[in-house]
Amino acid sequence: MDKTLQQRLVGAVVLVALGVILLPALLDGDGYSSRHDRDIQIPAKPRFTIVEEEKLEPAVIPTPMDARRETQEQASTEGPSEPIQSWTLQVGTFSQEDNALAFRTTLRKQGYTAYLESSRSNGEKSYRVFIGPELEIAQLEKIKAKLKAEKNIDAFILRHP
Repeated sequence: MDKTLQQRLVGAVVLVALGVILLPALLDGDGYSSRHDRDIQIPAKPRFTIVEEEKLEPAVIPTPMDARRETQEQASTEGPSEPIQSWTLQVGTFSQEDNALAFRTTLRKQGYTAYLESSRSNGEKSYRVFIGPELEIAQLEKIKAKLKAEKNIDAFILRHP
């Protein structure tokens, strides 16, 4: 094709494209002035009245320490109370921390409140996995029986510190 004819065709396509894009925006019927000339009214500056400060007496608000002291004083006059006893179920002992963490995660996914404790014995570190603590030893007995029946895990109940 002739180079001049090719340039004319490209120019015509460009003009038609611009017309298709711009003409609807210009001839939409609203007009330029209705889109760009708007009256913006800013309200007048508000007036604030000055309020005189009243002198207030500082209120005495009891702090948590005051409440704790009162509770301790009441407890000391009532006599000693027995400490709350809680129990935990040891379900496994591992020499590798990754294995203990994986087992704890499995128990948590099954809905148990499992946690991990590490200890050192004879120079070697071990990781124990527990379920609990629970206030009712009967609850742990049920969990122990369920783990024995379903997973053949021999667990034992310990006093939680």
